[in-house]
Amino acid sequence: MTLLAALCAGLFAYLSLGALVGVTPRFLQRTPSGERQRRDRAQDWLHQAGAHVTPFQFFAVSIGMAIIVALFVQAITRVAPLSFVGGGLALWIPRSFYSRRRNRIAQARINAWPDALRDLIAHLKSSLSVHASLAELGRSGPPVLRPYFNRYAGLAATLDQRTALEVVREELADPVSDRVLEIILVAFDQGSAVVIDILADLAEATAGDIALRDEIQTAQVEVRIEARSAAVLPFLVLIMMIATSRDYAGFYRSASGWLVIAVGGLLCMGGLFVINRLGRVPTEQRILAAGGSP
Repeated sequence: MTLLAALCAGLFAYLSLGALVGVTPRFLQRTPSGERQRRDRAQDWLHQAGAHVTPFQFFAVSIGMAIIVALFVQAITRVAPLSFVGGGLALWIPRSFYSRRRNRIAQARINAWPDALRDLIAHLKSSLSVHASLAELGRSGPPVLRPYFNRYAGLAATLDQRTALEVVREELADPVSDRVLEIILVAFDQGSAVVIDILADLAEATAGDIALRDEIQTAQVEVRIEARSAAVLPFLVLIMMIATSRDYAGFYRSASGWLVIAVGGLLCMGGLFVINRLGRVPTEQRILAAGGSP
């Protein structure tokens, strides 16, 4: 029973980490092309989060952190299943950190679009060409978007303007940028006068969407903190009790105690997964991504 509980906990931690970083065990992989796509998605995810590492490096660091936490818990309690639970929870730390960082970076770009659109409209109304207006955003636009439009200006000097803008669209990689840049691509063909009113409406609509999203996220903060505390605190209390009481330590080192910890750990991790899924703010899927996938 104890061996089965330990094996189940270890297998769950292994599969959980693989799911988090987009790396599937070899026996679950279907095709080489599917493996490359998953690896590319994982690399794109890390790049968008500002992590300049490979998926393997991220995987290795996460495993190392889990092992350190598991050994620390084992040294305090000498209860193997509790060490597995501690290590399993530690697997979420790098993913959670970079997920929040990725969301902040993406949201900062989205939040900047209303101001960028207003600047763009002002430039177009002042008789600047579409290309010159975009280049000007690289100098005087919202700071978070300037590197992308500076890159556009550099690419446009060697490539055609449409291709340069499409490259920038794929680097931004969010549905709001897709909509804006697709309208600008139309302006290259039809002229700026055709799209000025559309860009003005888009700026207003985007500002409204941002305000609504901020309101939803603010309302969720307290609930998220309480939910994660409720998942982690019982195990911290349990570690303290085992470390300070021989009676508790004796029970949780028995087969029954191992089973209680294994079941509790699986329920805790499953609960965290469900909470994160239910609390995720719905996001618009990209329909203009390269290759036809968001």
